[in-house]
Amino acid sequence: MGYQYTPEDMIRHSDFYELYRRLPEDTRNNIRKKVNVFIKENPDYRLPLLLGPGYLMMHWLMADLYTSLAIYLVRRQEGAEQELLLKQIDRCLTKAGRKLNNKMKILMKIPGAFTAARLVMPKAMTLANGHGFQVTPVDYGRDGFGFDVTGCPYSKLYAKYGAREIGPVLCRFDETMSADIDGLTFIRHGTLCRGDKKCDFLYRKDDRKKHRERRGSHACKIAKWKTGGIFTF
Repeated sequence: MGYQYTPEDMIRHSDFYELYRRLPEDTRNNIRKKVNVFIKENPDYRLPLLLGPGYLMMHWLMADLYTSLAIYLVRRQEGAEQELLLKQIDRCLTKAGRKLNNKMKILMKIPGAFTAARLVMPKAMTLANGHGFQVTPVDYGRDGFGFDVTGCPYSKLYAKYGAREIGPVLCRFDETMSADIDGLTFIRHGTLCRGDKKCDFLYRKDDRKKHRERRGSHACKIAKWKTGGIFTF
């Protein structure tokens, strides 16, 4: 199965495919047409295939963006309520985030996993620079790693197509994916989609025993969010 920039492939590889499949055929046809419009109108938001894993990462990110945006706009035009659609999008992302979170928990148990992530992850994220993203690695020393995102196609395209309200919901994915992992704490203070100047990602090595003791109060340290009152933590 390929990873092409076609409506069918983008929708199939998004985290919203199951939601899409449950919709009536006429609605699905309109969603495919809308995704096709997004692909044609935004040719800069794709990586060259030769970048391998970077291409797959960018394809997945744009698949989620285009599919969520298309479902939202088409369903709104059909008369669906905004709050219902945002909750449906949130449920899809929560499910996907938890699945990835389970994989991260397994990986972090491997000796040397934190060091490997610290050396590789920030630089890997810069592969998308020039294709809608602007990512800058940040040096937090031996016990931390991270990067700042000052350019993001999510914030740009949700605004371009009049659906800014989806952005804060998408940002929750990072928090779900990174929460409650032994030996690792995710710290964030803001995101572009929530009206801040940047999306900051900081992963800090955490003492395993202390981390377990903090679980009840929420191991993932997250600042107060500007969610417009739709979602709270």
